[in-house]
Amino acid sequence: MFISKNPAIQRVAQIYAESKQARRLQKSTGSASYSDEVTLSPESRELQTMLHKLQSAPDVRPRAEEIKVAVENGTYKVSPKQVAEAMVRAQKGTE
Repeated sequence: MFISKNPAIQRVAQIYAESKQARRLQKSTGSASYSDEVTLSPESRELQTMLHKLQSAPDVRPRAEEIKVAVENGTYKVSPKQVAEAMVRAQKGTE
């Protein structure tokens, strides 16, 4: 038995004794008397979903590196038609 006048130390000693007794009881009955439960917030579930989507997305770094090298070498070709179409689509989306 641990003797101390500090209430915090007394509480820790009490918790330790209770858990020790619970373990003894658990060993003698052979069943667990405690269970843990985790509840995720909606934000954390959304983050987890985004993380899974990100991990399953294709890796674009090799293609991005190819484009970067082509731009640096001056060999990257831009289609004026594709640029104009993209600008029109973007303008329609903002109206």
